[in-house]
Amino acid sequence: MSGSHDVIVVGAGPAGGEAALAASGAGLRVALIDEGPAPGGQVWRAPRTAQAQAAAARDPDGRQGGALRKRLRDASVTLLAGAEVWDAEPGFVVQCLAATGNHALQAPRLILATGAMERVLPFPGWTTPGVFGLAAATAIMKSEKTLPGKEIVIAGQGPLLIAVAVKALELGLRPRAIVDRAGPRDWLRAAPAFAAMPSMLARGARWMARLKAAGVPILRQSAVVSAGGCSALDGVTVRHLPSGRETEIAADTLYIGNGLTPADELHRLLGAAQTRDRLRGGCRTEVDADQRTSVPGLYAAGDGAGVHGALPSVFQGQIAGLAAARDHGALDADAFAARSRPARRRLARALRFADASCRLMTFPEDDLAEMPPDCVVCRCEDVRRSDIEAAMASGAADMNQLKHFTRLGMGPCQGRMCGLNAAGLLAPEGDLRFTPRAPVRPVSMDRLIGEFDYSDIPVPKPAPL
Repeated sequence: MSGSHDVIVVGAGPAGGEAALAASGAGLRVALIDEGPAPGGQVWRAPRTAQAQAAAARDPDGRQGGALRKRLRDASVTLLAGAEVWDAEPGFVVQCLAATGNHALQAPRLILATGAMERVLPFPGWTTPGVFGLAAATAIMKSEKTLPGKEIVIAGQGPLLIAVAVKALELGLRPRAIVDRAGPRDWLRAAPAFAAMPSMLARGARWMARLKAAGVPILRQSAVVSAGGCSALDGVTVRHLPSGRETEIAADTLYIGNGLTPADELHRLLGAAQTRDRLRGGCRTEVDADQRTSVPGLYAAGDGAGVHGALPSVFQGQIAGLAAARDHGALDADAFAARSRPARRRLARALRFADASCRLMTFPEDDLAEMPPDCVVCRCEDVRRSDIEAAMASGAADMNQLKHFTRLGMGPCQGRMCGLNAAGLLAPEGDLRFTPRAPVRPVSMDRLIGEFDYSDIPVPKPAPL
C-alpha cells in the first residue's frame, strides 16, 4: 500500500469512513487507515463473534456499522486495517505499522478522523483489577456480546451510563447501581435539546423504562470515591456529592468513565491550531465551515477535532471529504455546494443534541483537587499525586519537566490516561500538555525493522587517511 494517493484518511469510524466515501465518490484516490481489524470505529465497532453479529443486526449502531463497512467494500477506497499510525509529516507522509510491516503513504491532503479517548477521574483503588473504563465495556459488548463481572457497578456521567446498563441487562447482568454525577435538573436541562432528535429521545426513554422495570437503582449526584480489594475488586465507596454521605456497595467489577477527550496527537504533531474547550473534551482543533484546519491541506473531522458524538461526526466527515475533493480540483464550487448542503443541514440539527450530551459528560476538572496525596495518577509508572507535588516544589513548571522529574507519561499509554489529569494539578487554569513527538503510538523496533542479516546493513567505506 505504500505509495502516493490524492488524500489519506486516518480513522475509519463514522467521520473517517464517511470522509473516505465522499472523497472517493468525487473521483479522488483515497487511502483509509485504521487501527481496528475492520472499519466502524468505537461506536460502530465490527462484531467478532456469532453472538455479537446477531446482536448487531438488531441494534441501530450495529446496522449503521455494517452499512458503512459494506459501502467501503463496494467503493474504490484502499483500506489498510489493523494499522497503527505512528508518525505524520507535513506534505503529507504518513507512517503506519501493520501486520505486513511498515507502510509510508504520501498524499497532498490528509483528513484526520482519529476519534476520542476516555477520561477517568483518579480515585484510591482505581488501578485495582476489576476496574474498567466505561468505553471498554461498550467495546467488549459490541465486539464479543459479553461483559466481565457478575456484581457490577456502572459509574461516571453522561448518556453512556444508561446505554451500558441496558446492554448489561440484555446479557443477564443486573447492575448493583448506576452512580451518576449529574442530578435530575441536569438531565431536565438537556431534554429540550434531546427533543431535536426525536428518535434518540425515544430510545433513551425506552432505556430508562427498562432500567426502572428491572429495579436498577440510580444514585444521582453521586460518585465513586474509592475501590476496595487487593488482587481483585471487592467493593466501592459511593459519595453523595451535596451531602458528603458515603455508602458501601459490594461489587466484583466497576465500569467507570468521566467523559471523553480528543485523540489529537497527530493534529498537534502537524501543528494544527487548537483552542481550549471544556465542552469539547478539553481542547478542540480549530476548523472552518469545511473542516479545514490551520495547516494547508489538513482537515479534521469527528471527535478527534473536538468531542461531538457519532452523529455529528458522520456529517463532518462527509463535508471534509467533499472539501478535500473541492480543493483538489475534483469538484467545482457549485457541485461542492450542492453535495455538501444536506450534510450541513443535518449537522446543524445534530449539534443541539450533541451539545446537551457533552454538557452531561463534561469532565469534572475542579474535583482533581480532591485527590488524596497517595492516589495514583500515572498507572504505567506508578506516579502519585504526592510525587507530582514534590516535582512542582522542586521547580517543575510544565509537562515536559514533570515527565523528566517523575517519569509520568513515559509508559505504554504515553500519557494518554494521565497527561490531562496531571496538567490539571500542575496548572488548573492553563493548557499544559506534553510536546508532541513521534512515535505517537508505542511501536516495537523489531516490527519496524523486520528481519535482516548482518550483511544487509550498509557499511560505509573507511575514510581515506
